[in-house]
Amino acid sequence: MADRDVTPDDSLLKQIFTTNQPETISIFLQNWDKCVFKAEFPRDGEHRHSTCVVRLEAENKNLQTFTTIASMQQIAATIIPDLVPQTLQVGKAKNAQRRMFHFSVIELVDGDLLEDVWQQMSAEEQSSVVAELVKALEKLHSVRLSDKWVKEILDKMLREESDGIMKGFEQPGAFGGPHTGFLNGGPALLDSIMARRKLNKPFCTIEPIVGSQDVGIQSSFKELGSTVINKSDMDKWPGEAVLCHNDLNPRNIILQACASSGGLSKHKLVGIIDWELAGFYPASYELSLQDTYLSGANRHVSFYLLLKEHMKDLVPRSSSQIVLLQAMELIFESQQRYLIDGNNIPAHIRKRFLESSKLARDNDPYVGWTRVPQDGPFSEYSSAAIQQLEDNVVEEIIAKRS
Repeated sequence: MADRDVTPDDSLLKQIFTTNQPETISIFLQNWDKCVFKAEFPRDGEHRHSTCVVRLEAENKNLQTFTTIASMQQIAATIIPDLVPQTLQVGKAKNAQRRMFHFSVIELVDGDLLEDVWQQMSAEEQSSVVAELVKALEKLHSVRLSDKWVKEILDKMLREESDGIMKGFEQPGAFGGPHTGFLNGGPALLDSIMARRKLNKPFCTIEPIVGSQDVGIQSSFKELGSTVINKSDMDKWPGEAVLCHNDLNPRNIILQACASSGGLSKHKLVGIIDWELAGFYPASYELSLQDTYLSGANRHVSFYLLLKEHMKDLVPRSSSQIVLLQAMELIFESQQRYLIDGNNIPAHIRKRFLESSKLARDNDPYVGWTRVPQDGPFSEYSSAAIQQLEDNVVEEIIAKRS
């Protein structure tokens, strides 16, 4: 119910902003446990940041990720400071009903979401922005959990608040992040991938190979097949883990239009937001996740194709990275196939989107979805066309159910 949604009441605002209260607030997201809002202050000499974004999340025994997300964002900000919003404050506060909330205050990055301006950009602009983005990723991928300065940031931000999480990250061979927790070995990564895709009924299985420490992944759908992952490859994943954002979709990339030398407006990359999925994983983990966002968080096929073309060069061509790509593809596509058979609407929308875009899986797992040259020039979907596609699918599914 709407009246039970989290609201930034006076009690919360006075604890978060102790010296001066915001003039206005605008709510972006709101439910029973969470609220994200923009706070605007009058512009004066006392405030470096006249506008900021505040995230509130109700405290509960399962909430062990809030400070970890802030720490991952702080690590990223150390490497690419011009592109990561500054975390101004992290803490706890109670509302008027004495309910406890975790909160973070983050600087607002001015600009446009890539999602809103991508189709207005020239091919040259698009290539330039993606090149900037991949350059930033390359810097992130140079960061390891074992780096001394990374451990210092984690220790400072997590020691007092989340001692158990810090101890997990300190274990030899640990990797991971907020959405998976810390992982203590390759099999744990596979378990977390399966847990994230879990449905009421199995769509594929992960089982040990008899007489070895290897594991086999078998899809419930014969045509999707199976794969075997050697223990030696799984053992390499912790050592290959680098800092990844893991959610590089057009809604999390901020651009600004600026005047070029010729006087024309040109977009440039100014921000990467939403670090909830960030953490330390093999680079192939992040590469594979891009394939799962098509038709949902990413509806710009040309952005996907361009980003994948550049990102694949950041991932080492090793057997360990290849088998992780194959495993993630098999798990995700098996899940989607199960959902399609069950008349799941988002799964059917994705299937129709891929078919209409004439996308097919490349034999190279680094490439993901691609188009063949004989399909001719690609015409990007407009927002209206996507909405029509979704409406058609919904209408068809409802008709089947009735």
